[in-house]
Parts: sequence; C-alpha cells; structure tokens
Amino acid sequence: MMNAVCLLPRTEQNTVCFTGHRNLDPEEIAIVRERLRQMIRECFSAGYRWFICGGALGFDTLAATAVLEEKRQNNQIGLFLAVPCGDQARQWQKQEQAVYREILDSADEKIILSDHYYSGCMHMRNQYMVQHSSLCICYLRSFTGGTGFTVRYALACNRRVVNLCLPDSVPLKEPSWNSTFTFPFVSANALTVPLLPFRLATGRKWSVMSVRSSGKRPCAGHS
Repeated sequence: MMNAVCLLPRTEQNTVCFTGHRNLDPEEIAIVRERLRQMIRECFSAGYRWFICGGALGFDTLAATAVLEEKRQNNQIGLFLAVPCGDQARQWQKQEQAVYREILDSADEKIILSDHYYSGCMHMRNQYMVQHSSLCICYLRSFTGGTGFTVRYALACNRRVVNLCLPDSVPLKEPSWNSTFTFPFVSANALTVPLLPFRLATGRKWSVMSVRSSGKRPCAGHS
C-alpha cells in the first residue's frame, strides 16, 4: 500500500488486539463504534501503532472498520488482520462477505492461520492475537464463547485489558464456577492489572481489574 512507508515496524509493544461478541443489539452499534474510534485515538497517543482484528462478524467488523476510518486521517496507523481460516466467510450473507473482502483488501498486513476451518481454529486465532499484542480492547458483557476465552487468556499472559462494555447499562456476568473477570469499579478480592490512562466518554478513567471470587463474596453491583 502507498502509505505503508509511514508505518513503524509492528512489535508486541506497539500493537493492540480486539475481541468482542458477534451479536450486538442495534442500539449498541453506534455507541460501540464511537467508543472504538475514541479508544484508537487514545491508543495512538499512548504510542500504539498497530491494531489486530480477527475478521469475524459483529464487534470484530466494527473494530476493523473503525481502524480503517481512523487510518484515512492518520497513515501512521496499521491494520493487521489475523484470519483463523481461509474459508471463514463461506456461510456468511453476501453483504457480510463484501464487507469482509473490503477489510481484507484494505489491511496493511494479514495472516491466514489455516487454509480450512477445523475445530479449535478460532481459539488458535485468539491466542495468536494476544501473543502479538500488549493491550487487549474488548467488548465483554458475558464470559461466554471466544470473547470470554480471549480475555481470560490475555489476563493469563499479563496483557492489559480495556473493556468498552458500558458499565451503567450492561451487567457483566461470569459463571459462578469460574469467577474471573475484568471490569471497572469492582470490589472483592481484587488484583489490579496495570491502570491505563484511557478515559471514558463520561470523563472517568477505567480501573482495569482481574477479580477472582471464591463465590462466597459476591462482587458489588454484579450477580
């Protein structure tokens, strides 16, 4: 690409990865899109230059398109697409496939981890993204599926995590058998991951915590 000469080499330290739910309510989309664009700008100011997206539907697509929108104004930003398998979009609707192809064509770098789908390839993609970044930006409202896996894995790898899920409107739920989660404003057995200087639209700062609860001490404000 013509503007690739403006990009710094990609390193773990200057790279962010994204993970989030595929199914978003229509009223969430505009809010999530704006929070993504704000966070990308904050990340750039903090020294990040590369953004890894997994190319899935839902939050992944919003994140990739937000990076590309910001890139039109700032050619020092790079989009790196980590694709779990070459036939990822084979069952998607035509419009979804068209957006996906546009993202693929617009990415500064991309890697396809497997030619074909196999059980576990999504987890391999998620691990790859975490291993090649130092910050994980998620949209996590429930510890289910690949998003929950990726956030837990990021914490296990001592990555910093920012959750764009709205604290005032979306409860964060974690199965009682494994009460490990990241969310701001949480009490009870809190172990604080390095605090990030990123601001919410409200002006508050995220306090990113990893909380392990025995189940006997429920976290305040969550059930």
